[in-house]
Amino acid sequence: MAASKAPNMRAPRRRVPLSEKRRIVELTLREGASVRAIAREHGLNRNSLYQWQALYRAGKLGEQSAQRGVATSATTFLPVKLAPEVHVPNPLDRSVNVVQVMLASGATLRIETGALDAELICALVVQLQR
Repeated sequence: MAASKAPNMRAPRRRVPLSEKRRIVELTLREGASVRAIAREHGLNRNSLYQWQALYRAGKLGEQSAQRGVATSATTFLPVKLAPEVHVPNPLDRSVNVVQVMLASGATLRIETGALDAELICALVVQLQR
């Protein structure tokens, strides 16, 4: 018996231009896009598409759209302004100021606040005088 030749189960390697790879990868960047569905639609293996995505993020699939928020091969610097330091009170700070007002009726109004503010006290007095 003659040995039969096993058929080649592999399809010939498909060469995809960079521009086409970029276009297909950009389809995956759309909101709600499914890599599996896009790979199937274009007759690709998902792993190939994942590799193309990595190349795209690395800037190796040619020019990319800056609108997509993906880094391009050219670095761009943005202007930076330093703001003055702002003191933010620590919520764990236990220092509490107390404003206590004794009303003519005998009732007591007690306000606990972290920062004693003159405007707060003035507003309180104005409201109580009404």
